[in-house]
Amino acid sequence: MATALRAFSKIQISNEEGTPGSAEAATEILYGMLTTAESANTLHSPDEDRGSLARHMANDLFVGNEARLTWTGDVNFRHIAYALSMSLCGNITPTQPDSTNEPNAYLWTFTPGLTTANTPDIANGIDTFTIEYGDNVQAYESEYCFCTKLTISGAPNEACQFTAEIVGRQRTETTFTGALTAQSVQRAPFNLAEFYVDTTGAGLGGTQKTGVLKAFTWTLDTKFVPVYTSDGNLYFAIVGESKKAPELTLTYVRGTTSEAERDKYDARTTTFIRLALKGATELDSGQSNVPYLYLDTAVRYTDWPTYGDEDGLATVQVTAEGVYDSTWAKMFQAALLTDLAAYP
Repeated sequence: MATALRAFSKIQISNEEGTPGSAEAATEILYGMLTTAESANTLHSPDEDRGSLARHMANDLFVGNEARLTWTGDVNFRHIAYALSMSLCGNITPTQPDSTNEPNAYLWTFTPGLTTANTPDIANGIDTFTIEYGDNVQAYESEYCFCTKLTISGAPNEACQFTAEIVGRQRTETTFTGALTAQSVQRAPFNLAEFYVDTTGAGLGGTQKTGVLKAFTWTLDTKFVPVYTSDGNLYFAIVGESKKAPELTLTYVRGTTSEAERDKYDARTTTFIRLALKGATELDSGQSNVPYLYLDTAVRYTDWPTYGDEDGLATVQVTAEGVYDSTWAKMFQAALLTDLAAYP
């Protein structure tokens, strides 16, 4: 009897370039772990008058299919593109800011629509994905995958982390796509991150604040939901979407910067925050183009508790929520500089 070894678990992915939900062979090995990988099927067990004390008469059946995955790990500047596409928006064509001197640097800009749907459907120009997962005993695949929640966080002396909660149509037994090569990636140490606070969206990234941000958590409940219809299948047919807003938890060291932000809380003033996660090594030799992930958000603080004590410093953990800014014409966006030119 074969024994499943945790060390042999792996995750692979492909972009569904054809029909949404049409499973495709994997093209990329993903780093991280699946802490949840389950069928979340809806089981119906009828309770009927059968002249018996038996509660169940072996006549139950599945009436809905769904797969749920939780993918978590270090932020790296290649694979985070998949999480962003499944969470914010897809159909991104990366640009090359300087194709002559920096031929390996590609900029992916994720700006979710606020008056158009971002739902993962090829008809809307949005990416869908097939994910393969399992171990040495059994591999599975789930098609039409999208994120329902994305969390990115950072703390001192650690690599920044992410968690992507994913829904797929179903879990089906398969065999892993072979002959894939694990790619080299750069990870994002929190200590290399930069923190910017500006007064306008156009000015984002202009004013770096040092010695103030101790930790952060950026969370997006995508408000993407599976929608079931009578289409001849037990799995969902389409994806719905409703109003959303990123939420930030920020740990500040008390000082002039935090007090200025406290004034914005009191005055109900919008502030513009950039969390700039950065790599350590240039994408092109002799250039200054280290990979980065910018999380830009227009926010208003929703809570400002009493200062506490951390490492001998006065600190406070505040919360903020994304708001639409009419001048910027956005609520949030993400920019990723990476060596990934396109989904393989």
